[in-house]
Order: sequence, then C-alpha cells, then structure tokens
Amino acid sequence: MSLIPPIHFELLPPVPAISLVRRLKEIPLFRFTSVDELFRIATISRQVRYGVGARVQERGVPAEYIQVLVQGRFRVANGREDGSEVLAPPAILGFQEVLKGTPIQDSATAETESIALVMPAEEFRTLLAANIELAQGLFRMLLEPSGTNDRIASEGRASSSRYEHRETSLTTVEKVMYLQTVPILSHATAEELYDVAAIARETPLAEGESLFTSGAPASIVLLLSGAIELASAAGRKERVAAVASFGVRETLAGASFAETARVVESARALQIDREPLFDLLADRMDLLQGVFSAVFHREGGAPVGY
Repeated sequence: MSLIPPIHFELLPPVPAISLVRRLKEIPLFRFTSVDELFRIATISRQVRYGVGARVQERGVPAEYIQVLVQGRFRVANGREDGSEVLAPPAILGFQEVLKGTPIQDSATAETESIALVMPAEEFRTLLAANIELAQGLFRMLLEPSGTNDRIASEGRASSSRYEHRETSLTTVEKVMYLQTVPILSHATAEELYDVAAIARETPLAEGESLFTSGAPASIVLLLSGAIELASAAGRKERVAAVASFGVRETLAGASFAETARVVESARALQIDREPLFDLLADRMDLLQGVFSAVFHREGGAPVGY
C-alpha cells in the first residue's frame, strides 16, 4: 500500500523517531498513550508538505489515512449549512473515519503551506489491534468524564425482554438478547454478539452482597434483575434497577470502578471482564470499529480538531 494519498503533496525526508514522538505527545488525543506506544505509532508515520490550495482529503472516499496537522492551516468543508472551518495544529483528520471504518466525511484543502504527519489506516488499525494499551489510551481520552459529576457508570436502555428467574442458566441466544442493550454493542452484528456472549458470565447476587467496589478492576456489568445502590466517593447514593449496564467507561479505558455497588434487591447479572474483552476486540477488528463507532455516537463525536 502506498503511504501517501493521490493528492498534491511533497513527501519529506524521514525524521528521527524521537522527533515524531515529541510531536505526537503534543496531541491531546494521545495524552494517555505510553511512550512505547508513541514510538510504535512513529514507526508507521511520515511527514508530508502541502502547497497552498492543495487537496488534503476528499469527502466520500475511503478513509485510508489519519493526518495530523503540525504546521500551517487546513480549511475543512463539511458540506453542511455551516460551511467550512479553518483548523490549526494539532488538528486531526480521518481519525473517526479510520476507527469507525467509514468514508471521509469532510473535504479539506491547505489554506497555507502546511506540514502533516500521515499514518496509513490499515497499519494504524493493525497496531491498535495488537496493542491493548494503545486502544485503552484512546478509549480513555474519548470517554474521559467532564464536569463535576463523579458518576461515570453508563446505564443501558431498558430491555424488551424481561428476565425470568429460574434455576437454569441463560442460553447463548438469551445472552445475545440482553447484550444488545449495552450501548457500546449497539453497532455489533449478530455474529459479533455471539462472540461477546461466549465471554459473558452469568452471576447470581444475593441481597446485601457487593457487586463491585470503588478501586477494583472494572468489568462491564449488565444488571438483568433486581436493584443495586451506587455509592460514590463523595458520599452520593443512587438506587438503580434492572436493566442497566455499568463499568463500560472504566473497562474500555483500563481504569478501576469509581463507585461501590451494593445489592439491595436479589439480582442476577452478566459480566464481561476486561482481558477477554480486549482479546476478542484484537481478533475482531470489525467489532472494535463498532465499539469506537458507538463511543463516538454516545459522546457526540470528537471534534475534527480534537
């Protein structure tokens, strides 16, 4: 695969990896990425120069590159009524589209002579699938809580199928029906949901039992029945009844639970632990892209200059 898109550009001589890493560290998107991961990103990156008026990307074409503006200005035309906007460093183009596997959404040209750091999409996705820490760093950035609300649990929507108490465990098909209510799996196909169901464990919970504690390694928890009380570090409490999901943000970001959950009404839950989840995401790039798509959708999308 050719590194640079078929547009007007000048491929600049290779620069030392340490120089590229310094530039990557200045980009907010990579602020939770380790130095080792930044060096890996640097190995697939090259710098290009765009002349004034040069096409940088075209709306509707496949997303083959992530481009980071490091010098100059890009004008982005979004094809909507609000017209266009001018981006300054360290603006990023193609990031959402590459992670979501969708065509380029906005056209862009160089308003001034500009230099960009270019990463081929396939190489970036391969790097992402092979390095859990990189994926977790990106999720952590995209899902970072805002404001003073100390609660970051992500509730799922109500399920159309009520859980029925019984002695036997859920079938795989039944697990799939419940898992599709988890927001980050809203873009998953039936086949992908079956794969997730294979790593989801069913857990009975007695009244008074602790479901999870603040500071414990997070997992995604889908409360199928009963009710729990969430207690934040600040002392705020909230009762939540089924069906709801928790630990989504923390699990994806590689963080710990921010709250303590106590069962106040006998319950049953499905749990997905972090390690098997990321092992699955590494093997199923389509599923990983679907999770990123769901994250972008729930968060309103990262701004083009993110």
